[in-house]
Amino acid sequence: MMKTILKQLSLKQFALGMLTKWHCAIPKGTTTQYVLITVLQITSFLLQTPIAKADSPLTSTDLASAYQDLMVIDTIQEKQPLQGEALRFLLSNAPLDEKAAVINKLGWNIDGQNNGYIFLQALAKKKGVAVNNLVLTDLTPKDKFVLGYLLAMDDYFNLSPLDTNSNNNLFSTTPLDLLSQAAFAMPEDFTVHFIKSLVEAQLYFDVSWCAIYLTPQSVLRIFPTETRNLRPSAVSKTMEYINLYQDNCY
Repeated sequence: MMKTILKQLSLKQFALGMLTKWHCAIPKGTTTQYVLITVLQITSFLLQTPIAKADSPLTSTDLASAYQDLMVIDTIQEKQPLQGEALRFLLSNAPLDEKAAVINKLGWNIDGQNNGYIFLQALAKKKGVAVNNLVLTDLTPKDKFVLGYLLAMDDYFNLSPLDTNSNNNLFSTTPLDLLSQAAFAMPEDFTVHFIKSLVEAQLYFDVSWCAIYLTPQSVLRIFPTETRNLRPSAVSKTMEYINLYQDNCY
C-alpha cells in the first residue's frame, strides 16, 4: 500500500516540479490552461510507462507468501528464469493454486522475461514432440492456465502472445485468451477465475481504475468462501492491493 502511495506522490511531485520550472520559462501570452493541459499530458504519459505499471494488478499482488510452506517456493529466486524444481512442479499434477503461487513467486521483470516459452519447451519435451509442432488443442485446460499466467507475467505491460505473427494458434493466442479458455473449461475452479480477473484488471489499468477493483471483486461474489481453492490469506493479501482502487468507483 505504501509503495503505491509513494509512487503516486512521486508522479504528482514530478508534474508539479515541471510546472514550477516551466513557470519561469513560459513565454508571455501563454495561457494557464495550455500549461495545465501540457502538464496533464506528461503525467498521463508517465502513468502509462512500464515504471508506473510496475505497481499494477499483476505485479503488486502477492500469492506466494501464503504458500511459504511449499518446498518449491524456497527454491525460486525472483526474476530468475524458470528452471529446476519450479519447472518440474509446473509440469506436475500439483494443485492449480500451488502452481499459481509458484508463478507468482517467479515474479516479473520490467525488461521482460521468457518463462512462458521455457514452460512450453518443457511441455513439448514431455509430450515427445517439437515445440513448434505443438498446437493449442495439445494443451489441457490446466496447461493453458499455467501458460496464460506465465505469459501475463512475462509481458505484463502488453500482455502479448508468444508470437503475434505466428500461423500456429498456440503461439498467437494471448495470455487472457488462454486463461479464458481455461476458465470456460473449469467453471468451478476459483483459482483459475481469480487469476484471470487479475489479468483482465491489468488491461483496465489505462482505461478504468474502478474496473480494476470490480473485476476481481465480481469473482469473489460468484465463489463463496467455502468453494475457493486458493488459500484465504492469498486472497486477502491480493485484495489488500486491489481494494486501493475502490475509491475510483464513487
